[in-house]
Amino acid sequence: MQTQNLGNIVLRGYGTVLSDGSEQKKGMFEQTISFESGEQVGCYETDGTWILDYQSGMSLLVLYDAQNTQTFYLDRSVALHPCVRFSIIPLRNTCTVSFFLPNDTPAEPVAFVRTESLYAYLPQMECEKLYTFFYQESARDFYFRGERHEPYEMVYVDKGKLHNVVNGQDYLLEQQDLMIIGRNDWHIQYADNTVSFLTISFSMKNAIPPCIINRKLTLPPKLKATISLMLQERDNQSLYSYDYLESLLRILLIELMRALHSEEQAHEPKLTLPSTACEENRIVDTAVQIISQRIRKKMTLEELASSVHVSVSYLYRIFNSYIGMPPGKYIARIRLEECKTLLREGELSMGDIAKTMGFSSAQHFSKQFRRYFGITPTEYVKSLR
Repeated sequence: MQTQNLGNIVLRGYGTVLSDGSEQKKGMFEQTISFESGEQVGCYETDGTWILDYQSGMSLLVLYDAQNTQTFYLDRSVALHPCVRFSIIPLRNTCTVSFFLPNDTPAEPVAFVRTESLYAYLPQMECEKLYTFFYQESARDFYFRGERHEPYEMVYVDKGKLHNVVNGQDYLLEQQDLMIIGRNDWHIQYADNTVSFLTISFSMKNAIPPCIINRKLTLPPKLKATISLMLQERDNQSLYSYDYLESLLRILLIELMRALHSEEQAHEPKLTLPSTACEENRIVDTAVQIISQRIRKKMTLEELASSVHVSVSYLYRIFNSYIGMPPGKYIARIRLEECKTLLREGELSMGDIAKTMGFSSAQHFSKQFRRYFGITPTEYVKSLR
């Protein structure tokens, strides 16, 4: 359904449009609220007659009932009947609306609705800037030690297999798999064999729906054709080449959303995650960053737990829950991947690598390396020649 203009006929059953509203507002409690774009939208329910009056920005009024959802452009004062459920959504980044309430109890959302469920009404998929667009062909044992940044990052595997470790969780992307890494999400990449992949970093005017963030997606043939067009345009220096790439990216995102929307609506709850789950995810994310940044220094689990202000037992539990392995095993894996990088660089001896990476001896390093990779460090170096 398209956004409608406010009018008494279309509002029938929900409320009325006020020509002025000043008289009706007398004696009512005024609460002015600023709304921002985000992954969820607060849903309010009137406990009497409420008057809504826009103040700044471009606002949408979303009204819910058992059968459908209706959306109106809020550019006039509206008096809503009792027991009406509604949301306010900014058309751009922010908007401000005044609520006039029958008593002095401030309005609070009674539920939260995922923004993606309302995307049919909003111009969401608008690229703000395309930062990087490069195709990488990496040799075996590729390893990128990790970073985080404000733009989104899209990774598409053209050939081979690539591990994407995002917020501590390892995703194996195979040929024609794609992942969009969320803003400021810590990510590491590595591959055991040769791999070719496309990386695009970009920003959006509005947040990308969370259902396609940090998720392994296998592209259908229709979207594979879009990727092919993007690769063809990569080396094209023609007029409007940047705009064309940006348009193809937008098409790709829209098609991904259309393909997943029905599935997500059917299987995922619309209410927000409990605050404890969000906090646990933040702790794991922070711990993973600390591990990556300090991987060449010896660090105990007690020190790691202290760095994120939790107990060792709690850290152990949430690592198992979110990453699928205890923190000690995760540290060992990342440390050995870093050892591979040092071996490929060839600037340090086995003993120096063992000392740099916190192993008690070269023998201990060799034993752990073989246990994890199936070959000794010496055999690994020979295999690179």
